[in-house]
Amino acid sequence: MSGQGQDIPKRCLLIAPLTFYSFHRTLAGGLEQRGYTVDMLNEEFPANSFGKVLSKLGLSLLRQLTLRGLKAQLEGRDAYDLVLIIKGRGLGPEALTYLRTKTRRIVGYNFDSFRFNPSPIDWHHLTDRYTTFDIHDAADYGIPLVHLFSAAQIPPVAERTYDISISSAFILSDLPTLIYYFVRYRQALDLSYFYTNSLLTLALGLLRHPRLYARLWPHISFKPLSQEQAMAALATSRVTFDYAMPQQSGITIRCFEAQSLGVTVLTNNLAAVESGYFDPDSIAYLPKVADTATISALVTDLTRWAPATRRRSLDNFLDDLLSDATPATQAPTNAGDPA
Repeated sequence: MSGQGQDIPKRCLLIAPLTFYSFHRTLAGGLEQRGYTVDMLNEEFPANSFGKVLSKLGLSLLRQLTLRGLKAQLEGRDAYDLVLIIKGRGLGPEALTYLRTKTRRIVGYNFDSFRFNPSPIDWHHLTDRYTTFDIHDAADYGIPLVHLFSAAQIPPVAERTYDISISSAFILSDLPTLIYYFVRYRQALDLSYFYTNSLLTLALGLLRHPRLYARLWPHISFKPLSQEQAMAALATSRVTFDYAMPQQSGITIRCFEAQSLGVTVLTNNLAAVESGYFDPDSIAYLPKVADTATISALVTDLTRWAPATRRRSLDNFLDDLLSDATPATQAPTNAGDPA
C-alpha cells in the first residue's frame, strides 16, 4: 500500500535520534511521500553531548529533562495524526502519557535491542503499535518483528573493484572487537582503509591496543565516506563484512543494501544467517575465533556466488511499520521488490 499524496496533508511527529547518520531524514522523506508533513524532535533532551552522557549513565534525570523538552517544544502545537518514535532513548511512561494528548496514534520502533537500548521496556505497551528489528527480542517479548530496508540509491554494477568491504556503526566499547576482525582480515586479505571518527577514539585505541594500531596506522583516516561513496564502495565489492553489535540480533541496513546490490555478506550475526531471509549461498557466519585460513575460505566461497538482487525498500518497511496488524511475532519473509 504505497502512500500517495493527500489533498489535506496528515501531520506526523517523528521522534528519533537526529544525530544518527541520515536515518531520520530518509524516514521523513518516506513519510512525506505518504502524504504527511513531518516535524522532527530528538529522542532525548538536552539534544547535545550532556544528554548522551546522561543516557550512558542511565540516570532518571534524562527522562525528566526529555519530558520537559517535549512539553516546551510541543506546547501550543496542533494535534498530530501520528507520533512515530524511533528508539526513544530519553522517553519514559510519563512522556508517553503526555504524547497521548498530542496524537490519535503512537507507533514505536527499536532499531537496537532491549539489551542495548532498554528504555522502551517499561513504556512500549503504552503505544498503539510497537515493533523491533531485533529477532530475539521479537520472540522473547512477543512483539512484531519488522526488518530494516535498503537505502541504496544506485543500481547494481557488473565490475567489482574490491574483494571485500567492511562497515559498522560501532561504538567505542565495541571498537576492540572490530579491530580484532579487521586485523585478522589484514592478515588474510589486502585492505587499505580504516576510518576513525575522532582523535579521542584514536587515542583510546592507541592506549588499549598499541600494537594493533601500529599495524593499522598507514590505513587510518579521519575523513568518513559520504553515503554516496559508501554505496559506491559497497556496490563494487564482491563481499561485504557486516559487523553487528554483539548485543543485537537484528539484521542491519548494510545487509539489505548488499542484497539490493547483489553483494554477498559475511557477518558475525548468526541470527541474520539463520533468519531465512537470505539465500544460504549469499551470506555466511564468521565467528570471532576464526583463523585467517577460515576467513580466506569463507570469503573465497562467497566471491564465487553472484546472488540475484532483491530490494526491501523503504516503502516495504513503512508498510510493515505502520500496519494495523499486531501479531505476536512476524516471521522473516523475503518481501521486497526486485532491484
